[in-house]
Amino acid sequence: MKIIPRKPSISGNNNRDNSYIPDLKLSVNLAETMNLLKPYIEKSADIISRSFYVGFEEQLEGYAVYINGVINADTLNQHILRPLMLRAKNQSQPDLGVGSFADTISKTSIMVGQIKKNDKLPELVQSIFDGMLVLLFDGQDEALVIDIHAGQQRAVDEPPGERSTRGPREGFIENIDVNISLLRRRLRDPRLVVQKTVVGQRSRTQVAIVYIEDLADPHLIQEVQNRINKINIDGITATGYIEKLTEDNPYSLFPQTWSTERPDKATMKLLEGRIMITADGTPLVLMLPSLFIEFFQTSEDYYERTFVSTYIRCLRYLSFFIAVSFPALYIAILSFQPQLIPSDLLISLARARKEVPFTVFFETLIQEIIIQMVIESGLRLPASIGQTVGVVSGIILGQAAISAKLASPGIIVIIAITTISTFALPSSGLILSTRILRLPLLLLSASFGLFGFSLGWLMIITHLSGLSSMGVPFFAPLAPARYADWKDTFFRTFIWKMNERPASIPLQDRRRQGNTGGGNNQGE
Repeated sequence: MKIIPRKPSISGNNNRDNSYIPDLKLSVNLAETMNLLKPYIEKSADIISRSFYVGFEEQLEGYAVYINGVINADTLNQHILRPLMLRAKNQSQPDLGVGSFADTISKTSIMVGQIKKNDKLPELVQSIFDGMLVLLFDGQDEALVIDIHAGQQRAVDEPPGERSTRGPREGFIENIDVNISLLRRRLRDPRLVVQKTVVGQRSRTQVAIVYIEDLADPHLIQEVQNRINKINIDGITATGYIEKLTEDNPYSLFPQTWSTERPDKATMKLLEGRIMITADGTPLVLMLPSLFIEFFQTSEDYYERTFVSTYIRCLRYLSFFIAVSFPALYIAILSFQPQLIPSDLLISLARARKEVPFTVFFETLIQEIIIQMVIESGLRLPASIGQTVGVVSGIILGQAAISAKLASPGIIVIIAITTISTFALPSSGLILSTRILRLPLLLLSASFGLFGFSLGWLMIITHLSGLSSMGVPFFAPLAPARYADWKDTFFRTFIWKMNERPASIPLQDRRRQGNTGGGNNQGE
């Protein structure tokens, strides 16, 4: 894997979009400083500039500048303004030099944690629009920038798309700090590193890179940092933007970055040496590098017994094959190799298709398009209405198509089984890819029969073998073959036998656990 030799600049300050603000320092005179800020804050009614006096005998004027509804008003009033305004009213103002006053009150009067000093106009303006509280004082050329973010947020709940019958019920939410805290509760390792940066020149979305320092490969960390630093975009609203702007093969139908809303899943991937990317405003986190086999795995695979997990996982692989192949296989056999069908079944299918005015290909294509429309309408409507529309339209349309001789019962069954198999897959990204993959396979099978069907699958496997995720082969451990990882591929071996981390992922420490099997532990 070729790594670009570039020093990472992961930090909390990204000022690429401040070029339009003059690079000026703050004035000692408070009125002059407020005049410098006025062109940027007076145009917005939600930006509050509140005047107050620090409670010395000789009162010192100050200003609190913030965006209404973004900061915590109770913290501002009780732990910042109240202590400052009531500060030592019976004492005279101490003789403090420029710069030392901000240090003194931040250590003696302001009862919050995250406080920084700033004396430059561009950074101060950006801090206000980043949702910080800015305190300015007369006679001081430094401002205090305080992080007291607040506002409404969704409660931590089980993610609707990744429900589990056995396991934790917590899911990530749209707050990056809450998401990181959910990981910290599960990984109490001091070597868990969280690096924050800002992506988007206008949205300035906080993005965090999370990894375990002594497990993750340093070259992979560097590569992830380089790719995120290269993103130059107005704004992002979800990690999906980061995924599309950093992936190796943007023209592929297959997602090359595995995502999840479950902290337990993310925790186990971090323990395998992966790197996590999370962004403020979205509950989905990205895990890098990713492998194709991960899109068939769920957290329940490791909570249930080995034989149960293996059986269910094999069903998922079978579902993927059926979801991609079933309509194409139906066309190929019925149109080109009907001798492969048992005679009784062939007669039944021919009888049902006798009055259908379309060829097998067009009949299948029409039904496929209709079912995709039903799926899309069900997804876009409210949950209660969407389920009703999906069930009713599926039953009514299917029965009406058969009665009107527009489709045979056989193709209705084929499409129904295909749709059920599609949504048996645990990954939403893989589901979307599967829905598209059926179409080119339909065309090949309609043109060349079973040869076209086989050619289509050969092209899919060849394409998968050529993909990569952050430079790591995407189709590993199948291509290239890494037999040590096959214990957790098509089947899941006993947990006490998984002593080493996946060989397909570059990392520093291969050993995961000791020899915990033996005696009464040889079983689940």
